[in-house]
Parts: sequence; C-alpha cells; structure tokens
Amino acid sequence: MFIGHFALGTMVKPLAPTLPIWALVAAPQFMDLLFLPLVAVGVEGYNSGPFGHSEIDSLYTHSLVGAMLIAALAYWIGVSVWKTRAAGSTLASLSFSHWIIDLLVHHNDMPWLPGNLGNFPLLGFGLWDFEYAIFGTEILMAVIGTALYFRWAKTEKSTRFWFAGPIILSALFIALAAGDIATLPMH
Repeated sequence: MFIGHFALGTMVKPLAPTLPIWALVAAPQFMDLLFLPLVAVGVEGYNSGPFGHSEIDSLYTHSLVGAMLIAALAYWIGVSVWKTRAAGSTLASLSFSHWIIDLLVHHNDMPWLPGNLGNFPLLGFGLWDFEYAIFGTEILMAVIGTALYFRWAKTEKSTRFWFAGPIILSALFIALAAGDIATLPMH
C-alpha cells in the first residue's frame, strides 16, 4: 500500500500549504521508516511476496499503541520544526493514517500492544486478498492526489518551476505502480 500512503500525503498539500510536500509524503510512511531499521536489526521481520502477500512481522511499529506513539513523535517533529500545532497535528494525523489503511489491507498481523503484549487477537481485515481492487484503489488515490497537488501548485505558482513537484511525484507513483504490477498474481 505504499502508493496509497504516499498519495494520501499528496492529497493533503492544499490543506497544509505551509508544510513542504516531502514532509507530507513522508509522514504517512513514518511507521515504515521506523519499521525498516527494526527489520535490519532483527526486532521485526519482512519476507517479500507477491502483491499483498508478503510476510510481515511488525509487532512493535504496527501495533495500535506503537502507531499512537509514532504519531505523537510526528506531532512533536511538526511542532518543533514548523513551530505550529497545526503542523504537528497534520503530520501526526498522516502518520496515524498509515495504521488505519494497514488495518484495512493487512491480514491478521497487527497487534493492539507493542510486541503483542497480552497476546490479544491480531488485527487486519485482509483486503490484500483482493489484490486488483486494492491496486486499483491505490492508483485512484495517486491520480486524485496528483491532480489535487497539481491544481494547488498551479494556483500557487510560487516558482517558475511550479510543475516540477507534481511531475516528480507522478514519476514516483508510476515507478511504484510498475513494481506492483510485476508482483500482481496472474489469476
């Protein structure tokens, strides 16, 4: 769901014009940005598989409480760097949106508490089983996000090269989509 996470950040640009697009696009990926080092040191795990069917062991970063703590960190970064609660709230909301989207698509692999403390049932609605529907949803989100960002950038025209940001993000979405297409199962 990388495309969907990035696209959501792009969609928010018109609502948060003072925040740089890189921060808005990175915020929904904050959980995964913290997940990767934990995979590298063996605390969490990832085994690549076809689209939507990778094995993910993310019992800390993708737990509900872990997601809340990561969102709190995103809030702190927003307030510290951009000096407004609005910036913090925007980044925290985008960060936590990752957990909500993952709840919809993940299979039962997301705990309530870090490390699955209490051994409660794992969460996830498993919509990744509908690979083509999820992929289509991501593409739709990317098109909407790019259109909103392009419209905002065109209106703002803060630089002579106002179109560069939307073009770069479009290229990112196309590259991610091409990678996803290569892993979609042939039914």
